[in-house]
Amino acid sequence: MNNKEPSYFLPALIGGSLAGFISAVSLNCLCCLWVIAGGFFSAYLLIKQTPFPLKTADGLLVGVLSGVFAAIINSLLAIPLSPVYFAATKRFLASLSRFSDQLPSGWNGLLAARYQGWNPTFFLVNILISGVIFAFFGAIGGLIGYSLYEPKKSKEAQNETPVAKNPSDSQPSL
Repeated sequence: MNNKEPSYFLPALIGGSLAGFISAVSLNCLCCLWVIAGGFFSAYLLIKQTPFPLKTADGLLVGVLSGVFAAIINSLLAIPLSPVYFAATKRFLASLSRFSDQLPSGWNGLLAARYQGWNPTFFLVNILISGVIFAFFGAIGGLIGYSLYEPKKSKEAQNETPVAKNPSDSQPSL
């Protein structure tokens, strides 16, 4: 058995980049689903590139790393997309104002919120919070991907028939 360590970086970077990009561009619609899918895809890539059987912890780790990469990519893409996010939020709050008599008092203070540009403190807090959340959902995706693809790889390895070294070894003795 080969005791090499699998390379987590490239599968996690690919899956996390895809998840972070789709999550940022889709205005955070189903963002946790994209992160789970990124962890799933990272586990799939890891299993396909690794010739030896992996452990559950490998699927978990590549999913967590994928989630961290997704959080970084998402936060970086949120900087140029902030005006788009702000416009979408403003439209949502404006449409919500039609129901103002049914909402609690003081809610319309949200309409007074203005976009004030990039804030480094908010950016760092956003990376930390989304990093923890995305790592959790990436781990779920990594475990799902591991459980779906690694058992097939193990069964294929078990189905290989061993070849006898010596023809007399395969014959029963009388």
